[in-house]
Amino acid sequence: MIKKSFLTVASFFVLTFALKAQIGVRAGLNLSSTKVEFAGLNVDTDSKVGFHLGVVNDFKFTDNLTFRPGVLFSIKGGKAEDESTNYSYVEVPLSLIYNFTGSESGFFAEAGPYLGLLLAAKSGDVDVKEGLNTLDFGLNIGLGYDLGTFIVGANYGLGLANIVKTEEDVDLDVTAKNNNIAIYGIYQF
Repeated sequence: MIKKSFLTVASFFVLTFALKAQIGVRAGLNLSSTKVEFAGLNVDTDSKVGFHLGVVNDFKFTDNLTFRPGVLFSIKGGKAEDESTNYSYVEVPLSLIYNFTGSESGFFAEAGPYLGLLLAAKSGDVDVKEGLNTLDFGLNIGLGYDLGTFIVGANYGLGLANIVKTEEDVDLDVTAKNNNIAIYGIYQF
């Protein structure tokens, strides 16, 4: 697992320099919750504070349109009563950026899918990873401001994947999906 992750990140950097893309370091705050549906009931957990950290790349197509993939370590989860759940993911956001001004700085909108690979999951002190699916995916949509070498933004991540494993021989219809608000900064080299 670690070897595959290393190869993925190494490939990302090689591709970056080969295509002369602009690389950046991204860090930010996550405000996440989990939407759970069980036996016809909808329950949203309370928001939980987490963080994300990683690298992104800007591939500029035109003055207004940029493709920004990334590789992030991200902590998500939720709170129910006094119990906090933490999900650790390696996440790959694939965002299209539309810059409204077409110049080096200005307001932008972003949208695109994300893929997440679950590394660890705990509810309180209990490891709950075995009960969860390894793959998460969804859509990000957001706004931000590009200051040149520094970018600030916020996006909403709508989880589309059921993160709970369901067994075919058990008649329980449980779904749980991640929801996340990310507030971030990017420093570009």
